[in-house]
Amino acid sequence: MPAIRPILALALLAGAAPLAAGDGADPGTTHAPAPGAPVFTPSTLPYPFSTAVQVGDVLYLSGDIGVDESGSAVVPGGIEPETRRMFERIGATLAQHGLGFDDVFKCTVYLADMGEWPAFNAIYATYFEKGRYPARSAMGVSGLALGARVEMECWAYSPQ
Repeated sequence: MPAIRPILALALLAGAAPLAAGDGADPGTTHAPAPGAPVFTPSTLPYPFSTAVQVGDVLYLSGDIGVDESGSAVVPGGIEPETRRMFERIGATLAQHGLGFDDVFKCTVYLADMGEWPAFNAIYATYFEKGRYPARSAMGVSGLALGARVEMECWAYSPQ
């Protein structure tokens, strides 16, 4: 496993310029996409994925975990602090695209221990309007990146 370089969490907001599908340009450049082509927002973390991809009127967010400010480890304390930090990171990605949690319509949740589902749900419910919760799947998994307790990916409505 390659060494993880420390990254400031603020770098997430600092300069991830969208790239058009098939764009081989450096992540710091932006090219106008062809109509209907996916628009990629490269991750500032040293991993091969995009933080989000816009396709039509949907913004697909990659799974996020509760990493600390260095980006190399999860925040200490277990499911509750990790879940709060994960939501902060997801909120920052949504804001980068002019969106908020009200725009999220689908979530997929991965838990390292399904016994922590009630603790996760208590925090999850505070981020969405009661009665307007996104469609959601939740599942237990045998392992998550950096030993995280929870990971969540989201889809958000982002009219173009």
